[in-house]
Amino acid sequence: MGIPFGRYQLLKKIASGGMGQVLLAKKGEDDFEKLVVLKRILPHLVEDEEFFTMFRDEAKITMRLDHPNIARINEFGVENGVHYIEMEYVAGEDLRRIEKRAAAVGKGIPIGIIIRIIAEAAAGLDFAHKARDAKGEPLHLVHRDVSPQNVLVGFDGSVKLIDFGVAKAAGRAQHTATGILKGKFPYMSPEQAHGEDLDARSDVFALGIVLWEQLTGRRLFKGDNDLATQRLVRACQVPAPSSVEPSVPAGLDPITMKALAREPKDRFADAGELRAALEDFALHNAIPTSSAHLSAFMKELYAERIAKEADPRFFEEDSGLTDLDVGGLPRATGNATVVDRNKLPGASGPQTAIAGGATRIVAPPAGGLSVPKLVAAGAVLLTLIGGGVYFATRPAPLPPVVVDETPKSRPVVVVPVEPTPPPVVAPLVVRIESEPPGATVELAGVSVGQTPFEARVEKVKLPVALRLSAEGYEPTDATLTDMTSTSLSFALKKKATAPKPGGTGKNPVIKTTR
Repeated sequence: MGIPFGRYQLLKKIASGGMGQVLLAKKGEDDFEKLVVLKRILPHLVEDEEFFTMFRDEAKITMRLDHPNIARINEFGVENGVHYIEMEYVAGEDLRRIEKRAAAVGKGIPIGIIIRIIAEAAAGLDFAHKARDAKGEPLHLVHRDVSPQNVLVGFDGSVKLIDFGVAKAAGRAQHTATGILKGKFPYMSPEQAHGEDLDARSDVFALGIVLWEQLTGRRLFKGDNDLATQRLVRACQVPAPSSVEPSVPAGLDPITMKALAREPKDRFADAGELRAALEDFALHNAIPTSSAHLSAFMKELYAERIAKEADPRFFEEDSGLTDLDVGGLPRATGNATVVDRNKLPGASGPQTAIAGGATRIVAPPAGGLSVPKLVAAGAVLLTLIGGGVYFATRPAPLPPVVVDETPKSRPVVVVPVEPTPPPVVAPLVVRIESEPPGATVELAGVSVGQTPFEARVEKVKLPVALRLSAEGYEPTDATLTDMTSTSLSFALKKKATAPKPGGTGKNPVIKTTR
């Protein structure tokens, strides 16, 4: 049946994290039903202007892109205070999981299949790079986060790019702050790792990384931490794929290496050229790369899953959904009223509540809630249940008190409620690194150590101002919040010096975050 959410029925949780949820949902009724994906942002993040703008921009940007290799965005909306994006549902899997699945069953991904996936992704990128607005002006769109996780492959042989949330285009409501790096470190171009201006060739480099890794079965730029990975990207030492994996045809080396050239001018001029080079290679070497071959590979690799999903009951079993995915409170069971101890404050004596024609008496511990206040609390509780408010976090609840319907002729049932101990909330733990190391770390204006440094901050004290400073370098400021990553890496900017004759006198500013 699913869980109601406005015009949708939520069927299955695809993913969730600190920023929100990705849910499979059903839209419409009877013969007009269709599956869609909802990406929902947690309510408290709406208050974060930068994050909310990035979320909204993903919808605005991607809705302009109508191409078979880009997952379609249908609409951006708000339901009961929860902001969401409705996306096209792709029955398939992302490339990272396909890679792991193939390795687990000992199959590996054939060369022709790799070529088809990368060529199709390149086609989607090329379309996005050359997209124009309603006035015919170029959008100058750069994806900035091309990675295996953002390449979806359908069981039908389709390939679609997703997640333009960190894309940067002229005319967007809010530009990325100077020097802040967005995207995944192992899939950045050297210029992106240096915090420089980007164009389409940065995405070509990122897609070249994906190609190299799929051909060799190894990670190209992966250090022990973000800072080490960033250094590897900047150094850009790339061996030819066939030198790492001898089974790779030598003819793919020049194509891959051109995509991964350190200097943008030495790469393919655009993603369309990369696509053409791959398809020409496959054609000249009689390598099967059609969508039909890709579909056959996916159907063989995921035969069991495809069979399960063909059964309508599949989405009713092991959905991963709970009532918290909509209203944040448990549903009523039968004719009984469910009272969550964590949702109502204590009362001074037995209180009577009437719901569904039944009377229930709940006697909380002594201490401080009058009958009018209880009635008001009950009204708020019912409002939350009906309004579908989504809570990002809450204390772990005690077992709910369920009092069965009591006829008037029977004695009143009194259920004592034990006081709830305060929840234990783990502190925010963040490892802070800098280039150069040894920078002074200040939290809320207090010096606490030098980099590399592990900061521990109680959640109730967040947000907290962070400052890094070092002699000869300009201070770098940031803010620690409950959304901060467990690892932060900063590259401090040297203090400005007098420009040399004929020079610009500018130094690059690089600040990294996740």
